[in-house]
Amino acid sequence: MSVRIIGKKVRSAMGSTGENELRYRALFECAQDGIFLFDADTGRFIEVNGAFLRMFGYSPEQIAQMTIFDLPEDSEENIRRNIQRVLQHGYWQLGERTYRCADGSLLQIEVYASLLNLQDRRYIMAVARDITERKRSEREHQRMREQLEQARKMETVGTLAAGIAHDFNNLLTAIMGNAELLQIIYAGDAQVEERAQQILQACERGKNMVNALLTFSRRGITDMRPRHLNELVLASQQILSYMLPASIRVETHLQSDLPAVNADATQMEQMIMNLCVNSRDAMPSGGTITLRTYRVTLDAPCVMSGTELPPGEYVCLEVEDTGGGIPPEYLPHIFEPFFTTKPVGRGTGLGLATVYGIVLAHGGGIEVQSCVGVGTCFRIFLPAMSEGKDTPQAGEEPPVPHSFRGVRVLFVDDEALIREMIAHTLRQEGYEVETASNGEEALQMIRERDTSYYHLLITDLTMPGLGGIALAWQVYQIAPRLPVILCSGYGTEVAEQVENVPNVVSYLQKPYRRRQLLKAVEHALGG
Repeated sequence: MSVRIIGKKVRSAMGSTGENELRYRALFECAQDGIFLFDADTGRFIEVNGAFLRMFGYSPEQIAQMTIFDLPEDSEENIRRNIQRVLQHGYWQLGERTYRCADGSLLQIEVYASLLNLQDRRYIMAVARDITERKRSEREHQRMREQLEQARKMETVGTLAAGIAHDFNNLLTAIMGNAELLQIIYAGDAQVEERAQQILQACERGKNMVNALLTFSRRGITDMRPRHLNELVLASQQILSYMLPASIRVETHLQSDLPAVNADATQMEQMIMNLCVNSRDAMPSGGTITLRTYRVTLDAPCVMSGTELPPGEYVCLEVEDTGGGIPPEYLPHIFEPFFTTKPVGRGTGLGLATVYGIVLAHGGGIEVQSCVGVGTCFRIFLPAMSEGKDTPQAGEEPPVPHSFRGVRVLFVDDEALIREMIAHTLRQEGYEVETASNGEEALQMIRERDTSYYHLLITDLTMPGLGGIALAWQVYQIAPRLPVILCSGYGTEVAEQVENVPNVVSYLQKPYRRRQLLKAVEHALGG
């Protein structure tokens, strides 16, 4: 007996007249939601409308042989419990349920049910609304919100990291400068020279950590030019052969004829090394690291790790390992600075944070797929450059250093330790040095002298009141021929600002060594 014939018997029991029958049929068949009637005791379907059949893909004959227990992805016990709620209350909103279609696919369904008592029989009429697309859209919006929140969090952490790096660079500048002064003052004293060298070595390690923070915050110094990613991968592979144990094999699958990418070679190699070291630590018993490169075309904007990549051509680098994988609860945090699952003393938590900063600084995106017990794969997308561009020739060698005795230098920094150390260093080379603790004081000193009195101005970038760039501009108005060296604990953003200031001839990133300072001074003075 078909579903529709059984349905006629029910409508007859309802006392339907011809007019009511037509009204009922019109409402029933024209409804956009699936409507179904089933026996509350046996669960057998009595009648379903066309929307229900289209929604689940069953024929009327198939439905006639089925019960309500055949559709939901739920236990019979739970289904009977929901039926009892309808029988008890007369109406029940069953909420979101998962139903199986005839082709095996699953739909998210919102179900509302009410009780019908007809001729001593109990029936339940229910309305099923397909919310699969709505739920998919909600999940996508939630994913986008999480990506945006992650991007905001990373930006906040990056700003904090840059601030810490700037202050720490000031301290390192003073420590390193004074250690080098000790080596000069106590030249010939092996014990003092050894201790000073140990101080410098410790400062170099601190400097590397600060550079990692600056890279993460995308404020590090970069040498951006067209590069061929395959060449950088092969160069890194040679270094990896000395870093990785014999139990780890490195395989490369590099697509030929890839377009160039605008990149800093050192940072690219650092990115590859960090990812491979991360893979090494995930494979204590050995395994395989696979490096792949290939060309990718994005036809639509793509969001990855909080960054939206526009449509276009990209060069993709994959670093895949056969390690233990990353637990799902750790994945949202792996790019955060100082986040590490390694034992104390075995990791700084800056490896992947540095990778993240490098990728974003290059206008790219990064995504990670990981399965516990199987391995992890990082994919880095870098914007491809237009065809025909090649790596520019290397620049000229710097001039041979020599001293400028009698040259008057005005040094400006709000840190007393740095002022004293730099003044001492330059005076040892024969320079006449005056110092100022802020931009306003320096500007007043220049105004009180003849415009040609000072031969060089060296100033910090970030100071209370008048900052370094503003000071340089004001000095340019009254002494346009006075060259300026700008110093800072920041990197790329500052260097770009400096390019627009006509009297700034050099930029020193803290912490700098004695030889770097002297070379910059000699260059500024035309040496």
